[in-house]
Amino acid sequence: MNRRTALKVAGGSAIAVALAGCGDLFQDDDDPLEDADVPDEPIEAGLQTFLEGAPAVLGVQAEMGAEVAVDRINENDGIAGREIELDVIEEGEEALENYQQFVNDGKDVTFGPISSGNHEAMVPEINDQGVINVATDGTVTTLYEEDHPPEDNQYSFRFQNHDVMEAMAAAVEAVELLGADEIETAAGINPGYAFGFDEQEIFAASIEQLADAEIVYEGEPDLGTDDMSTHIEQVNSEEPDVLFSSCWGGDATLLLEQGHGAGMFDNIELMVGPVLYGSANDLDEGLTDGPIRSGSRNFYWDQPSMERWDPGQELFDEVVNEYDEVPTAHFMSGYGAVTAWATAAEKAVRILGRWPEQDELAEVLTNHGFYTPAGYHTIGPDHQGYSNAHFGELAWDDDMDVAVLEDVNVYAPENVSPPQGQVSLEWIEGWE
Repeated sequence: MNRRTALKVAGGSAIAVALAGCGDLFQDDDDPLEDADVPDEPIEAGLQTFLEGAPAVLGVQAEMGAEVAVDRINENDGIAGREIELDVIEEGEEALENYQQFVNDGKDVTFGPISSGNHEAMVPEINDQGVINVATDGTVTTLYEEDHPPEDNQYSFRFQNHDVMEAMAAAVEAVELLGADEIETAAGINPGYAFGFDEQEIFAASIEQLADAEIVYEGEPDLGTDDMSTHIEQVNSEEPDVLFSSCWGGDATLLLEQGHGAGMFDNIELMVGPVLYGSANDLDEGLTDGPIRSGSRNFYWDQPSMERWDPGQELFDEVVNEYDEVPTAHFMSGYGAVTAWATAAEKAVRILGRWPEQDELAEVLTNHGFYTPAGYHTIGPDHQGYSNAHFGELAWDDDMDVAVLEDVNVYAPENVSPPQGQVSLEWIEGWE
């Protein structure tokens, strides 16, 4: 890709191109926004994410992604000349209080959280305070469809794909692999809070529509549990054709460990897990055995293939060299949330000739499109991020000594989410 093409596709901005992974094209360029009226001080940003315990498997990846995006911005002279200073704190169970503290500290923008329950608690306060938050995850579908539709939500945004996109993709994967006529029963083991309830409900509706399958068991372990055996015993007893699990972080690793130990994979035809690969760096070779397909949300590091996609190769090498881990979709959660806001902020400066107010920036961020090394993303009129969804066979790479995905399928947003203004479950249940 040459400089002119990069400028065109990424929106005519050095920052946008750098965050898309093509920053070398801009060495020695003059700053096109040098005459804009912007403050001299740095942009103060806050990120809350899980930094400890089982959820940190995802949370630290989001931190890594945000840090890499901020570094790329600052290495390219900041947003309209303003560098970003990022303050990262533990999300824990105090997400609402964390956001309030960020606002009291004078943050210009906030990012996070990981947890759907925490995200739900934050949205009313975000709109009361009027300081934009771009959630990295917190992907429960009903949040922006029903609880806080666009007319009631001005300042709260979400970058990562919402639950319908991965839960529906999981059902499609099962049908494509096994055949609709071969799926008579399905079961679920999902976290016992908003995210898990949402994922199971959408998967169940989808697999019932696509294969007329009967749901024979729905287990709801507590987030951070130390024992999945009761749920595994139920699966072994029911022997469903398909097992669906949105367990994530340490819970996903535990389910795979105990499932293998109890012979669970001998009693099912297929397991589909939307976020199993989020634990890639914690898995050992034995845990990837069996009929397992995993999602990878809006980013899998080898899709498009790094052999023909330099931005992907460069990002992968940077992350592995800096952090000694492969980047997962949750890395992109942090990277993309920062990129969404940063590219919208620079676009607003171009339009206004000055630094935008929060309401002006929120307007630009709505319907905003931008690139990362994962490809093209949009923030819809519902403030929800839309990107390709990924699913592949969980496998092991001996050369890299890490879990990978093979035979990856890519789903365009319009194929796994409803049209704007429609409720996901009503849309699925209306299929003919």
